[in-house]
Amino acid sequence: MTAPDIIARIKQKDWSLVERPGLVKADAGPSLLPLLDDPDSEIRHLTVMCLNEAGGEAARRGFLKAMRDKTEAVSGLAARFLRKHYAPADLPEIETELERSRNEYVREQICLLLGETGDKGKIPILKSRLPREKDEHARHAASLALARLGDDAARQEIADRLHHAEPKERVNAVNDLPYVNDRGLLKQLVPLLDDTRDAVNMSRSHSPSYFLRVCDVAVNVANEMLGKPFPWVEPVKRYSPAELSQAKSTINTVR
Repeated sequence: MTAPDIIARIKQKDWSLVERPGLVKADAGPSLLPLLDDPDSEIRHLTVMCLNEAGGEAARRGFLKAMRDKTEAVSGLAARFLRKHYAPADLPEIETELERSRNEYVREQICLLLGETGDKGKIPILKSRLPREKDEHARHAASLALARLGDDAARQEIADRLHHAEPKERVNAVNDLPYVNDRGLLKQLVPLLDDTRDAVNMSRSHSPSYFLRVCDVAVNVANEMLGKPFPWVEPVKRYSPAELSQAKSTINTVR
């Protein structure tokens, strides 16, 4: 599909462009950038989606611009996509946006991006953000980014949450571990493999309740972080005592 064809379909608000991967190719990216100035927010939104499909330099430039869009859905999406497309030279601009953006989702995504840089030099920026951040999700993202960068206090907070009295709080902490991306924290999951309390209702509305337990969620996350060593894992499954025992033995060998 040519760039003019893609532009025409974006202006027609044809969302099928992003429903089938491969329709928007990299060479179309630069031609899409002017659409980020369209007065229609839906067109700008779809353009951001198409730029993500195109990738490359055009996507990077487009997301840097669109994360300042006046429509929160557009700016938030651009900030999320930027995490996979930014260049190191963009970080000063991104950090400036963290301070001035009124969109809490943009701030959340930028905090996560800063953690993903692996640059411990970003720790002071994130620490200074914590007491000033009013949105709980953006504040949580800053804390997770600090933990990923190796900040001791943030890592201890993760460990404390893993052993919270409430099962839902434990599960929330377990689900944060893949982002923190530290296999050393997996040992903290071993006690949770004995926690058979219901935690997450996986049933659809009007269906009988089906809960995953704390131990089941812990197995799923451990399997993801260890490169899927357990062939019997399924997304929605309550694991047997033998399977929980195998998971415990494997996690105990992690160095």
